[in-house]
Amino acid sequence: MARRHMGLAAALVLGAQMGVTQPGAAPASVGTTVTGVQLVQRGDVPPGPATAPRPPAPSRLDPAVRDAGARLAAPFRLGNADGSRSCPFALKAEPAGPGLAVDFDRPACAIIAFSAQVVAWLPDPSGSLRLLNAQGRTVAEFTEGANGSFEALREGDGVYFLTNPSAADEDTEIKVDEVVGEWDLARQAGTPICRWTLLDQPATNGKGKALAIAAGCDPALLRFGPVAWDIEGGNILVRGDTDAAVIRFARQEDGGWARTPERGRPLLMNRP
Repeated sequence: MARRHMGLAAALVLGAQMGVTQPGAAPASVGTTVTGVQLVQRGDVPPGPATAPRPPAPSRLDPAVRDAGARLAAPFRLGNADGSRSCPFALKAEPAGPGLAVDFDRPACAIIAFSAQVVAWLPDPSGSLRLLNAQGRTVAEFTEGANGSFEALREGDGVYFLTNPSAADEDTEIKVDEVVGEWDLARQAGTPICRWTLLDQPATNGKGKALAIAAGCDPALLRFGPVAWDIEGGNILVRGDTDAAVIRFARQEDGGWARTPERGRPLLMNRP
């Protein structure tokens, strides 16, 4: 008789594990004890602690790309054309994600919206550099400009610069009295299309110094409404009647100035 009871108990346990019940009996559920055995279904086991997604593994870069990256890697400053929005932004030589590492304070750079997408960068064989998102797509492409800086034109957004702070510090030695006075503007050297005067007095809009335009200027040049000028990062900024209207001039080796980025239409500024 004892053996019969032990066999019946074992059958009950096995039947409960397989979802089989005796006629008229309620099915065993999770947590039900059958002859001292706690039944727990696999799918009902509480999950372990969630793990944060791992950052993408660094890609295997061509040695030539890494060498080019090492030459360009440096602390920069990322900013818009008129310098009203900027933040420190370092390019590193170590692999990270789809390219090489970037190092910047994301909350500080939040004023430049596209920076939120940037996770890496890569040098380009053309001499430019590209800021990349997590999928390796280009967020902004910067071409080399004057004084170790790089320039990017983002359609529908504006012009942005990566400026080398050490070069910018050297260029801040440009004095106002070096650039005040009359300047001729030309698409090609020797053929002026306008003349304006940079004045050493406050502009009426409160943004920099005043600018006077001579009669007879090319109307196409004046569409952005130049009203003020200033020196920023070693460049001359000429501001229009809206915050988005800015022309930046970089100093040339011959002592003149040229619009940067050129955008396919040169604009030179030289003394008469």
